[in-house]
Amino acid sequence: MLNESLAASLQEVQRMKSLIQEMLELTRADAVDVQFPNATVDICEVIEQVVNDMRMIHPDFAITLDNDLEGPVYVRMYRNHLEQILIILLDNGVKYSTKRKELHVSAALDSDGVALAVQDFGEGIAPKDRERVFNRFYRVDKARSREKGGNGLGLSIAQQLIENYHGTISVDSALGSGSVFRIQLPTITAEAATRLQAQEAARTQDAQSSTEINSNL
Repeated sequence: MLNESLAASLQEVQRMKSLIQEMLELTRADAVDVQFPNATVDICEVIEQVVNDMRMIHPDFAITLDNDLEGPVYVRMYRNHLEQILIILLDNGVKYSTKRKELHVSAALDSDGVALAVQDFGEGIAPKDRERVFNRFYRVDKARSREKGGNGLGLSIAQQLIENYHGTISVDSALGSGSVFRIQLPTITAEAATRLQAQEAARTQDAQSSTEINSNL
């Protein structure tokens, strides 16, 4: 009984730690313009890296990537945030998959920028829940989500980040047929990305110089 009690307590501590971390992520997501004003990232590189990482972490899943992007394609976003968004969607796909252990990721350019999609073939989402899956703390199946370690904040974090970088996220789903999460992000030219990167390098250098001056006072 003591061992069971300790195990339950440790599990609850871990859950609370995860919850606090996710709440901090939501708070930070509101300030991306201030924290990362010049951030740019090549979306092709990040997609391929995250997909390859998830393949290694989940070798029992068939994770395919249909990438129609040619060469570097830049968006104004902090690299870690793009990675975090993709990991949230792929991790959810793994958690809620049933017999068909497959995930499909696609990327293509359209008239509005870059379109990404993450598709799973799991439980799916009922129409009444579809509108609320991005709400904070909302879980379609509370018992299963808690069992799988979910706090109901992952999709909310993803949406907050995407919208603060002037993009959109939506979901198409049907019960028993899985879900497709679609992301739309505006792109920038390679020239604009180079300019922003130079501005960020100068900003970082100024910050380091100020720190050195203050430490010598």
